[in-house]
This record gives sequence, C-alpha cells and structure tokens, in this order.
Amino acid sequence: MCKFYRLFLLLIMALVMPSVFAEVNTHVILWDEYIELRDSMYNSEYTADGLLPLYDKAVASAKEHFSDDALLLALSRCEYIMGRAYSYEENKDEAGNRYDAGDAYAEQALDIRETATAHLMRGENISQNCSVKPVSYALSHGTKVGGLAKKVLKLDENYGAAMYLQTAQHIYAPSPFHNHKKGIREMQEILDDASVRLEKDDVFNLTSAIGYGYMQRKELDSAREWFLKALEVYPGNKYVQSLLKDL
Repeated sequence: MCKFYRLFLLLIMALVMPSVFAEVNTHVILWDEYIELRDSMYNSEYTADGLLPLYDKAVASAKEHFSDDALLLALSRCEYIMGRAYSYEENKDEAGNRYDAGDAYAEQALDIRETATAHLMRGENISQNCSVKPVSYALSHGTKVGGLAKKVLKLDENYGAAMYLQTAQHIYAPSPFHNHKKGIREMQEILDDASVRLEKDDVFNLTSAIGYGYMQRKELDSAREWFLKALEVYPGNKYVQSLLKDL
C-alpha cells in the first residue's frame, strides 16, 4: 500500500511539477547582469548610452542561460530598462523603440506559453510607451494595461509588480481620470501586505508614486517623507531628487 502511495505521489509530481517550475523559472528571470543593469539605471549611475555596455552584458548572459519563452522575457526586461533610461532623458523616440521591442518579445513569449510574467512585461512596456508615444498610441493601447494586469494576477495573485501596474493609473493618469487618494491608499496596502512579492524596483516604484500622489494633493510633508523612503532604495535616482527640489 505504501509503495503504491509513493508511486501515486511520484506520478502526480511528474504531471504537476514541470508546469510549476516552468512558471517559477519564467518569473524569477532576475539574473545578476540584469540586476546590475536595473539598479544602475534606477540609481542614475550612467547616461542611457552609458548603460549600453551593461545592457549588452545582460543580453549576452540571458542568451547563455535562458531559452524559449524565458529568453524572450529576459530580453523584454532588458529593453524595458533601457526604455526607462531613455525616458528619463526625454529621448522619446529611442525610449519608444525600446518599449516596442520589449512588448514584441513579451508577445512572442505568449505565443509559446501563457505566463504571468509575459502579461506583465506587455503591460509594463505598453504603460511606459503611453508616456513617450503620440496621444493616438495612448488612446489605442492604454486601455490594455489594466486588462493585462488582471491577467497577471489571475495567474499569480501575489505578483506585486502587477498590483503596482494596476493601481498606478490612479496616480499618474491625467485629470480627470486620476484618483490620487485611492492610488495612495492602494499602494500603501500593497507595501503593507506581507504576502505580496516585491522586488527592489517595485518598492521604489511604489514609494515614489505615493510621494508623487501626495505632491499632487499639495500634502508636501507627506510627499517629502515618501520621496525620502524611495531614495533609501535608490539614493542616486535623479527623478525623485528633482521632485524633492520641486517641493
């Protein structure tokens, strides 16, 4: 009986574990070279062009260690980070090209297999693209972001980056579509929920967005408090430093 039970468990594990590990692997995709690229960008350590050697290094490492949809998602992450770097410098054309490439890689990954991270990378690249592309792009693509975030959370309810993506519209949407009070509350709830999985950049994005929300509400002491919390994560970030100066 015990032998049969062990065989039964092994059979169940053989059927279930491949898909579990596959999803975990496509979520983890945070290899050392990517983390160096990501953190250097958020810390404003280089110009966007100055980041290119780190980008090349991260891409080369991804191609060495990943394959199939995992590789495509790794490449999507790299393009997204470079897009953010060019966005900070208001180089909208190059930023848009990077976000387009990041979205295309995520779409190709979805053609292979549906994963939470593939939907996330589509949502993140499209969301940022709305800030650098013509208004026509935002009108035709911006509405997809919320739906993509929902797809992520349906597959992985503790995916903090998707929670941020879902509620960021309340902070950054133009008038009359924003709801700063609601956005601040929801982002604080994300930070306070121990079950939510957050990476370093997620914490930075949440804390800086809360600060921006308070800034828009003219609650400047609270804004300053949250901007300083964001700088505890990435002390060199020039964007948040400039917001502090504006206060």
